[in-house]
Amino acid sequence: MREIRPGVWEFVATTGRSLDGRPERAYRTVAAGSTDAAARELFAFVTEVRSTGPAPRKDLRDLTMDDAVALFLEEHLAGEKGREERTITDYRRLHARWFTPLLGRRRVRDIDEAMIDRAFGRMRAAGLSRSRLNHAKSLYAPFFRWAKSRRIITRNPMAEFRLPTSTYVSKERMPPEVHELSLLLTEAVAAAPEVAPLLALGAVTGMRRGELVGLRRSRIRWGEQRLLVDTAVSGKGLKSTKTRKALSLSVDDATLAMLRRHCNEVDERAALVGVSPDPDPFVFTLSLDGSEPIAADFVTKRVAVLKERLGIEDKKPDTITREDEALRLFRQEATDRPVGMTGPAPKGGMSHREIGAALGRSERWAAFAIASAERREAAGRRGLSLAFDGSILALRKFTSSELLDAGLNVSMVAQRQGHGPQVLVKHYAKARRSSDRKAAEHLGRLIHEGRLSSDPS
Repeated sequence: MREIRPGVWEFVATTGRSLDGRPERAYRTVAAGSTDAAARELFAFVTEVRSTGPAPRKDLRDLTMDDAVALFLEEHLAGEKGREERTITDYRRLHARWFTPLLGRRRVRDIDEAMIDRAFGRMRAAGLSRSRLNHAKSLYAPFFRWAKSRRIITRNPMAEFRLPTSTYVSKERMPPEVHELSLLLTEAVAAAPEVAPLLALGAVTGMRRGELVGLRRSRIRWGEQRLLVDTAVSGKGLKSTKTRKALSLSVDDATLAMLRRHCNEVDERAALVGVSPDPDPFVFTLSLDGSEPIAADFVTKRVAVLKERLGIEDKKPDTITREDEALRLFRQEATDRPVGMTGPAPKGGMSHREIGAALGRSERWAAFAIASAERREAAGRRGLSLAFDGSILALRKFTSSELLDAGLNVSMVAQRQGHGPQVLVKHYAKARRSSDRKAAEHLGRLIHEGRLSSDPS
């Protein structure tokens, strides 16, 4: 123990030998107003470092944040905890985007509370929502506990961490009303028939996207009028459901009839080209034999087209502005063809390649942007003025909200949706405009027509 400057002391404690046999020492600098106070701090320091066991190997002790997080994700979360690959990928992207620039090259044992605060403060300054901040906390809080258990660090810099207040202002998008959902499904039959039956089943059952695309015909209990939901698609593979529990869902006659018609159409398509069906085909598939499920991303893209046709796409204003500009450039007067140039006549004032170059994007982006702007323009001409959430997740929220509004038991609805009542109420049961109107009318009748209606003046 030595005083390096007034009120600041440096401690050195021998911790024994590391796992590779080398003698190890630990160092710490503390503030103490007197020799007695410094001695008490030294005693606590020695007790702490000697209770942590042998020091780690040097290669672990000097791990950088980038290397340690990669080891944590692969060894601990994936290998020991069995987390899904999608979860690991999300964490890896989060670390690379927000923490690598500030902390990636620093050793884990050099990270302190102030550095953690600065990293989260950077996310807050960028306007990220509280859920995104909490997502980062759900990575680094267990990461530092893991690092301490592996003797990589002796102190957890997130032991007393508190999330900063987010500046993000969320925009709540309500799930559809019954008539809005009917419009969405009707539009799907006309514009995206490949996914229309899937969307209808999602609205009836509240199944997640991965569960819908992962449904096999053997899981349809035709005689019992039930669906067994025990698998889901994740990437290109199959996994258990999100809650790792199998669900048995009752379905109505009309839904079963829809599924039977859909399966018959798939079988007729296979027979037409002479393909033998898979022994247990997927219900929703684009493959002729039904051996592969329809891709989840394909479903999402088709739903995005539906949302544009209804004018309810959820895009940032600058994205819409760029797409509209791409359409304007495309509709300019076509320039004269250079002498000697062959090929088809230009379809617009500028080609997709030229539009992409002018807006700093690719030729492929320009083609999709023009199509999106045209669908949005067509929705405006149809006089549609809709503002509901038309995503696949919104179908699940619609199911929960509709069942609760109908007065069904909360526990039963939660069980059918595959999670607990608290999660149901917090994330899926949304107060739609119709429910808000019913509440207003009830209170109005109570105040103005009931026994409280006497004039207070």
